[in-house]
Amino acid sequence: MAFSLCATEAPRPAGTDRTEHERRWQEAVAASVRHSVCHWFPHNFYSLCHAFAVVGSNLASIASGRDYRPVAGLAAIDAGDGELIVMNEDHAFGLEAGGAYHCWIESTHSEPTELIDLTFGHNHLYAQANGYAWHGEEAPSFLWGPFDALAITGPLSHVQPGFGKHRIWLQETPAGAGWMERHIAANEQAYVKLTTEALCHYRELTLQA
Repeated sequence: MAFSLCATEAPRPAGTDRTEHERRWQEAVAASVRHSVCHWFPHNFYSLCHAFAVVGSNLASIASGRDYRPVAGLAAIDAGDGELIVMNEDHAFGLEAGGAYHCWIESTHSEPTELIDLTFGHNHLYAQANGYAWHGEEAPSFLWGPFDALAITGPLSHVQPGFGKHRIWLQETPAGAGWMERHIAANEQAYVKLTTEALCHYRELTLQA
């Protein structure tokens, strides 16, 4: 994909300022992707995890100079009060109408792997729109950190509610990987437009900082 010259790599400070800089950089990426996707899809943005994953991985890669990829598969989130929202319709990747699956972002440049979920703060909206109960506080606006610290792995049948609203069960699947590759190829120009807009907004935010 080709992008506009709004792309700019964020400086990487050393020493004690690095953690705070990383958080500000993450917040700028998350806000810029949200700005772009929600601008074009204001009524159903909470269901567009694939768009957030593709645009987010593009922006994070370009702004940081590191490599990130969009991932598609299955997920389960804690809705509070002993309830889970499970998105495990692997067959839905072959359906035009889609279904209950999830998309997120992973780093490919280092160990441990970074996990990014820029739609995490939409969980309560997704629940309300799809007939699930949601109890208590909203989830954080996004997840970004070591995969092993944020993601629950293992068989879905072993996952129990109560793991909290700061973590998520995830499983990439072959069907999801194949669908993501086809989806990006079929919508390349749209993602160029969305990513370029996100890059420009990111530049505005970082120049103000």
